[in-house]
Amino acid sequence: MAPQIELPKVEVPRIPKPAEETGILREQLEYLMEHTARNAQCGCSECQRYLRVRSALLEIFAEPPRAKVHEMGPRLARAA
Repeated sequence: MAPQIELPKVEVPRIPKPAEETGILREQLEYLMEHTARNAQCGCSECQRYLRVRSALLEIFAEPPRAKVHEMGPRLARAA
């Protein structure tokens, strides 16, 4: 019988589990808020990102645009 040769063990690197999306979103929002607080909205790309994110998140709380009275008059007259 031939002598047995022992092969070295090769460790395969483990692939990390994907990060949870909500955790990433929170981390990014915290980063943007801290950046704008420190730099008083300096106008850089990070500040612009903050403004876009803020606008999207607060959109639901925005009031609908007010119609001018002279624009509403004809519509109200037709409804009556």
